[in-house]
Amino acid sequence: MLSTALVLGCLGALTALGASVMIAFFGTPNGIGIPLRVFDLPVAGLAADGASIGDVTAEVVARPDGAAPLAGLLYLLMWFPGTATGLLALFAVVRALRRARSGDRALFSTVTAGHLHDLGWILIAGSLVSAVLGMVAEAVLASMLLAESHPFYLPPWGELSGGLVAGFAALGVSEIVRRGLLLLEEVEATI
Repeated sequence: MLSTALVLGCLGALTALGASVMIAFFGTPNGIGIPLRVFDLPVAGLAADGASIGDVTAEVVARPDGAAPLAGLLYLLMWFPGTATGLLALFAVVRALRRARSGDRALFSTVTAGHLHDLGWILIAGSLVSAVLGMVAEAVLASMLLAESHPFYLPPWGELSGGLVAGFAALGVSEIVRRGLLLLEEVEATI
């Protein structure tokens, strides 16, 4: 099941890469564009009686006219680091589970602990790098494609926090497995 998800994720990444190449070299066809966030939209008349609307954020799909190599590259920087992080993490999980299915107590081995450790750092580093690159790319793209833009765009909090929490959880589980192995060796040595 996870191997199928990995293959489908790779196919999805290739499709998005094709969209980035089309934006960069051939112009933007219908149905393909660059998603950008727009802030501070007018909300007069939208709230019901007894309610008020605070901040409003919307997502627009901007389409540059003609071939736009810089826009294609920046769009690639918006989505590729997060996608690569997800695919690498999924690959690490598939690799660890294949190892775990190969024999008795294989799940509780130093190799599995190493795979979980790698998974944790892939998720943490990948989430931070994709957040920084996405913020910079979105700010530059918004200044190029929108009449009104902001100098700083925070990354979507759910994506960043999800990757960080999952990364720290994987590091925690790898440490639990590692310490469990040490305890198991001590028990086997005393018997």
